[in-house]
Amino acid sequence: MTRFSEDGILSAVPESLHVVLQERWLTALAVVAMAVEALPVWNVTLDSGRPPMTPDAAVFQHAGWFLTTGARMYADVWDVKPPLTYELTGLLALATGGDVYALHLASVAVMIFAACGVVVLVARLTYDLTDDAYASALSGLSVFLLAGFHVRPAYGFKARYFLLFAGLLAVYLYLRGAHVLSGVAAAASVGFWQAGVIFPLVVLGLAAQKRDGRAAARIVLGGVAFTALMLAPVFAWGSMSEMIVQVVIVPLALPEETGVLPRAVAGVAHFKYASPLVVLGAYGLLRGATRRFGRTEWWPLAFAAYFGFVVLFLDFETGGYTDLIPGLAFVAIGVGVFASTLRSRRRRNAMTVAVLAVLVVNVVALGSLGLVFSPVSTPGPASMTELRTNERAIESPYVPDDRPGIRYVYWNRVRPDSCHYRLSLMELQWLSKSAPYRDAPDECIGARDGLKVLTA
Repeated sequence: MTRFSEDGILSAVPESLHVVLQERWLTALAVVAMAVEALPVWNVTLDSGRPPMTPDAAVFQHAGWFLTTGARMYADVWDVKPPLTYELTGLLALATGGDVYALHLASVAVMIFAACGVVVLVARLTYDLTDDAYASALSGLSVFLLAGFHVRPAYGFKARYFLLFAGLLAVYLYLRGAHVLSGVAAAASVGFWQAGVIFPLVVLGLAAQKRDGRAAARIVLGGVAFTALMLAPVFAWGSMSEMIVQVVIVPLALPEETGVLPRAVAGVAHFKYASPLVVLGAYGLLRGATRRFGRTEWWPLAFAAYFGFVVLFLDFETGGYTDLIPGLAFVAIGVGVFASTLRSRRRRNAMTVAVLAVLVVNVVALGSLGLVFSPVSTPGPASMTELRTNERAIESPYVPDDRPGIRYVYWNRVRPDSCHYRLSLMELQWLSKSAPYRDAPDECIGARDGLKVLTA
């Protein structure tokens, strides 16, 4: 039977609840996660006939709907994400019959699934490392240290959640000997975001460390099979050349220029009062790697170090918090690892109170219920006139002034006549840089011209 330590906070709760949590702690954690995620959905999504949504969500969901009308990804829709995001939203669009309101609700539903899946997988992987249910439950709750994590699903689709869910699932499946499925999940993580390449590398590294060639071959088989399935629609659309430009060349040609210090400061600003616990989580991973873990349990620290490097040096839009989400999971595992080293009741109680205090403040006082103010910047209700205005189009010399905003495009099911209708900051930079190599202003160029831009 899985048991919480008698020195933990549970020694103070009624015996009946104590028994339930001893035996069903992971189920109880999943229920808590679903309740936390449901709060902003209840208050935001279900309280409006046209729910607020982020511009990113409008891009992903509109592209999915647009593909069901005969559009081609990367040829008729410009974006730097790999194709799995749009294939998933395209399937959701098919399932909802082209109704964009139903598509939005379906997107929110799968976001909640992914977010809750991340919480459960973090806790279960922590238990694999510590064999301590108390610490593992605390690690799952620590995913909510980032105030926006539980809020963002209510505002529509976001690929970071699926990248993390698929990547954690790849590790979980590998540790249980399901090597082909681990390869599938690892490839899916890359299909949602390029930085997910770390997940197949790590699971292959674990197999190599054990000199298990059969496991490595099965991982590769699963990954290659899924990648072929994922790329099949791109080949069918005839837009592989454009995909190479947008997914590979554009990120290389337009590196972010924000310095390390502003990124670090922005990270602290987004975590706010949870920042000390983030440091404690990093310490827990270091302590576990040097004193506690076995030779094959290096992976949590490797993931944390990698995503820390990505945030500090490669990809972090400091105005938003979602780029912090992949690393957040491994910080949460570190919190659980640190908690597992605490032996006295006083220290465990203090650790529990600290995590629960941040959770309560994030969810109740500042987040879902909004009793004080929202902990993160979120879009509010807007009229169709407000949604139509696109300030970036007005400011850019490379697009018509009257091109509407992406949320207007989504809710009105507009079929754009240009692949450049998203108009993200990166897209505008690319339009500026690639202008001499485009035959038409609205053209999505192929790999040959894209390489000219990269080497110019």
